[in-house]
Amino acid sequence: MSLTKCPQCQKDINSTALFCPQCGYSIKTDPKQKSSDILPPQTPKKQNNGCGIALLFIGILLIIFLIKTCSETEDHSNSTSETVSQFSKEDSIKNKAKIDSIDQQQKIENEKFLKTKAGKIHKKHPEWSKEDCIKISEHKIWIGMHYDMLVYIRGRPNNINTSNYGDGPNYQACWYDYDPSCFYFDESQIITSYN
Repeated sequence: MSLTKCPQCQKDINSTALFCPQCGYSIKTDPKQKSSDILPPQTPKKQNNGCGIALLFIGILLIIFLIKTCSETEDHSNSTSETVSQFSKEDSIKNKAKIDSIDQQQKIENEKFLKTKAGKIHKKHPEWSKEDCIKISEHKIWIGMHYDMLVYIRGRPNNINTSNYGDGPNYQACWYDYDPSCFYFDESQIITSYN
């Protein structure tokens, strides 16, 4: 590669170059042209269609959007956890108040129940349910009641008969002055029938 000097700026350039890379002067010209016909060198202009600026602008907007979204999410999660914490505290206070109110109401109802005839029976026999004590206080008789409940209502029977049909002893307790008069039960002392 040989070097030559640019006729315009006098810088060393490649001898095969068509234009001076420094000043843009056209080195090889048509020999028929005069040097005065040669236009001054012009640097080629780049076409600017605005795509680069638009992309840069969109990129900046995207970054701003992401930063704003992330900060809002963090703020929202903090406020959400604070709100949830506040709600859970309020809920626990409300629940405790409800439980206390229910406990107080049950205590009042229990005190009222203990003043009734059924409540007095329940005090003497806490192993019997409140429902059974209410039935006993109303002199109700039912299948499944315990023999002791029947004795509480009627007193001791006039007679008790024992029988054994192979499945263990069975009993018949009879009260002559009551209707129904005879009750049947096995060793569990649960009334299975009466007549």
